[in-house]
Amino acid sequence: MLSIAATFHQAAAGTITNANWTPVGSGMNGSVFALAVSDTNLYAGGTFTNASGSNYVARWDGSSWTQVGAGMDGAVRALAVVGSNLYAGGSFTVVGDRYYFHIARWDGTYWWGLSGGVDCDVYALAVSGTNLYVGGCFTTAIGTVNHIARWNGYSWAALGPGLTNSTGAGVVNALAVLGSDVYAGGSFTRAGNTVVNYIAKWDGTSWSALGSGVGSGVLRNVRALAVSGSDLYAGGLFSWATNSGGVSVTVSNIAKWSGGAWTSLGSGLTVNLGANALAVSGSDLYVGGSFQYAGGNAASAIAKWDGTNWTALGSGLTGGNPSTAYVLAISGNDLYVGGAFTNAGGKASARIARAYLGTVPALSVGHSGLDALVSWPSVDTQDFTLEQTATLTPAGNWVSNTATIVDDGTNNSVTIPATSPAQFFRLRRP
Repeated sequence: MLSIAATFHQAAAGTITNANWTPVGSGMNGSVFALAVSDTNLYAGGTFTNASGSNYVARWDGSSWTQVGAGMDGAVRALAVVGSNLYAGGSFTVVGDRYYFHIARWDGTYWWGLSGGVDCDVYALAVSGTNLYVGGCFTTAIGTVNHIARWNGYSWAALGPGLTNSTGAGVVNALAVLGSDVYAGGSFTRAGNTVVNYIAKWDGTSWSALGSGVGSGVLRNVRALAVSGSDLYAGGLFSWATNSGGVSVTVSNIAKWSGGAWTSLGSGLTVNLGANALAVSGSDLYVGGSFQYAGGNAASAIAKWDGTNWTALGSGLTGGNPSTAYVLAISGNDLYVGGAFTNAGGKASARIARAYLGTVPALSVGHSGLDALVSWPSVDTQDFTLEQTATLTPAGNWVSNTATIVDDGTNNSVTIPATSPAQFFRLRRP
């Protein structure tokens, strides 16, 4: 007798259930603050030290974690790829045995400094052509830069007067590039003498406000920015956004800037500490943070906005105190999430996980003479492997099925001779 079981089940197109979630290796022993994709590699940065011995930065090649050079002496809080180079920013001051203050470049073989670095932590990196924009709590990069600067591959440059609050302090938490404009979000209120209230635009020559910015009570900031077409999304901890003319819009920790005006995304994100991360895939916006509801619907630390409605991603992220997503990155049909959580979609996932954005295929079984015919859709399932086990309780030792796969243009199928004892089958992505 042959028994068939599928651990993935068909879901409505665009719906992410717990079946879409998978851990990324054995995870991390500290928070993940930064992710960057380069070709088939995923780079992660944070406070962890256990990813194959890596200190604060590591590379995932699809099957295992490896060390990236000698690692750092402190947290990595931002990552970005420029050409063949990986840039890392954070609270570190030493890379290997060299002093690289808060920012460094990995060329695939060695870490290099950026002309003395900066004098305080780096929280955000963004790329435009060959230029790297850097934001954080620093005020000096060779000269005075006030929390934001540009690195052109050879030297630092200020962006006008930079971004500060009324006391001269301030932090840039997030950066995004839209066309020739650079947007910055953080805990600042001014760009020189211009009041900008936590978010501002640099056009290459000068800073300007987006309406009158965003705000709320005592705690207010912008922590995440993302671009979709001509729209800019901003997430953080704020309750209103003000358009020109002083007209305020209730936005609840997330808002969209388009056509020179702020608009809300439904009833936004509520309970706990707002949004930390944004990522766009097609017409969908994914939001990670520390929240329990999105648009009034239960959503644990991560949710999707489709332009009209909010939906949860299965049971989301749990564990942690509170469960928090700090960073999102999209590569093809994969959404990677880093943060402070221990489960994703009900599966043990220590501070990093992956959600499949495509439709999870369902296994079906039919007969081919006395044999069984196991089949599944062939579209967008190239990354899935058919596995089998003889036992489910306790958890089976799954192994790859080696039978020949036949693709008829619609379905993949495998002919399985009847066996005793029973065998169970599943589709799995590595």
